[in-house]
Amino acid sequence: MNSSYIVVWNITSKCNENCKFCFRKKCNESTLEENKKIFDNLSNIKMHRLTLSGGEPLLYKDLFELVNYIRTKNPSLILTINTNGKIIDDDIMKQIIEKFDIITFSIDSTNDTTNEKIGRGKKHLDKTIKILDMCNNKIKIKINTVVNKYNIDDFEEIYELIKKYSISRWKIFRFLPIRDASKYKDDFYIDDIASDKVEKIIDTMKLKSNMIINYNKIQEYKTSFFIFPDGSIENNRLQKIGNILDTSITEILKLKENSNL
Repeated sequence: MNSSYIVVWNITSKCNENCKFCFRKKCNESTLEENKKIFDNLSNIKMHRLTLSGGEPLLYKDLFELVNYIRTKNPSLILTINTNGKIIDDDIMKQIIEKFDIITFSIDSTNDTTNEKIGRGKKHLDKTIKILDMCNNKIKIKINTVVNKYNIDDFEEIYELIKKYSISRWKIFRFLPIRDASKYKDDFYIDDIASDKVEKIIDTMKLKSNMIINYNKIQEYKTSFFIFPDGSIENNRLQKIGNILDTSITEILKLKENSNL
């Protein structure tokens, strides 16, 4: 229990995009007071980083009030937001820059047709570039990419685009066919041979890049766990290990350690 944890908190399952590879857990979201209770419970462990995600976290109506509460309780905590950027305007961006340490966007392709096929829409890239221009050099930026059959040949183009910006990290995930995403396994899932091909491409890019580039094949780090909108928690193996609204986080993490054996 001396580990410093990486926590991904999916505060809402609402989203304004329809990505077919998304495996968000659809459930009722907690109230602001319940979410404050969740964070108070989390404060009993050492956290390295807390990521607010979704769904689309900017659709959670009390987001910035919750962030203010988190900052009051733990000013030094590294706070990240994962957003598709679709509703970001100047005012929202100003608040993000003031309140968060890292902003994460998704770029899965530089091709509009590919973006439409995977469910992000034809204008996703245009909007993301606009947002990157707004926040470049004002906040740490991370890019996420889900590798799948549609974009497996797009990585050089994505790299050429994002290297123009001050990207601190580019994280590439292998498509994971669980929950709703399992319906699209045949369309999106890449086999081990294709995955090895991607890894070789990424290794080549690492040699010529200043940004951190990681390929996450299936699992997150051992010291990570995921909180869902209803307070339920899953470990890095996507096993449910408790609910933070009715059980102390220290008790839940004992179950997490046992389930990772």
